[in-house]
Amino acid sequence: MDFLRIPFYDLKSENLEFGPEFEKALTSILESGRFVLGAELTRFEQALALYLGVPQVVGVKSGTDALFYGLKALGIGPKDEVITTPFTFPATVEAILRTGAQPVLADIEPETLCLSPSAVEEKISSRTRAIVLVHLFGNCADLDRFTALCQRNNIFLIEDAAQAIGATFGTKKLGSFGTIATFSFYPTKNLGALGNGGAIASSHLPIACPTSSRLDELQAAFLLVKLNHLDRWLARRRYLGARYRAALGRYVRIVGSAPASTVNYHQFALLTPHRDKLRNFLLAAGIQTMVYYPHPIHRQPEFASLFTDQSFPVAEKASREIVCLPIRHNLTDAEQDVIINKIQEFFARL
Repeated sequence: MDFLRIPFYDLKSENLEFGPEFEKALTSILESGRFVLGAELTRFEQALALYLGVPQVVGVKSGTDALFYGLKALGIGPKDEVITTPFTFPATVEAILRTGAQPVLADIEPETLCLSPSAVEEKISSRTRAIVLVHLFGNCADLDRFTALCQRNNIFLIEDAAQAIGATFGTKKLGSFGTIATFSFYPTKNLGALGNGGAIASSHLPIACPTSSRLDELQAAFLLVKLNHLDRWLARRRYLGARYRAALGRYVRIVGSAPASTVNYHQFALLTPHRDKLRNFLLAAGIQTMVYYPHPIHRQPEFASLFTDQSFPVAEKASREIVCLPIRHNLTDAEQDVIINKIQEFFARL
């Protein structure tokens, strides 16, 4: 897309900033001759555990592996049920299926697009072992309600925090509430590797996973460099998010988060019945947008047979109306002004 004036992602610029530090890390690893399970991984795991406020972090090769091995650590497998959201990346459900357990879907809240506690409570059965709570876009639902719900029913709370690093609920970081939490360091995440990566955070039990699934030394070193800048980047995203909210709130419904939470703006998501026309209008002006997610899980061909005749109206409506705007930390104020002005122009023409 050479014609793009404002791309959704700009990973080249983001990572070139750290070229000298990355080269230093690479040289150190080459000189050590240790490429897996070395000092860089240990340093990164310890730094991330300190950042999240949890006792243990285990680095793994992807966010999907993190969720799978986290589920396995809890002993979840065949004949078990795990409740999660239909409005998520497929890996959430794929990880549950890999254990042999049955994913059970519950609808989402219209305000946060995260799991609805009331809808989840209706789906709990004698086979339910866990809830996988996806902190979508770095937003969250009311964690106090989910914590109480899990305690009442003696089931595990698992935080899928793949998109939520640095976000908070109350005084605690997301990823520090559940029995386990999982993170993704895919390059487009707020803390992105130069490849793939993930992590499991645990507050309550030791986590073990195969050596073949552990995060390699090079990615651990790169992530440690970037972790030192994460809060600065998140402050920039929150500033941009506040500007979008002030300028666009009268035209669209903006996806929110629970009271007493601070989002990390992994995505800035808005909802409008004019979604497709708006995207085309912005693209014609060279502004790239994304749709996360165009189809809920139960409407995707690879999962449809698991959820025959099931309907989740809030998730289905969100899939039809959602659009995400650029909110990377290297987006300039001038670029954001162009986006805002074009969106206002679009709605003025309706």
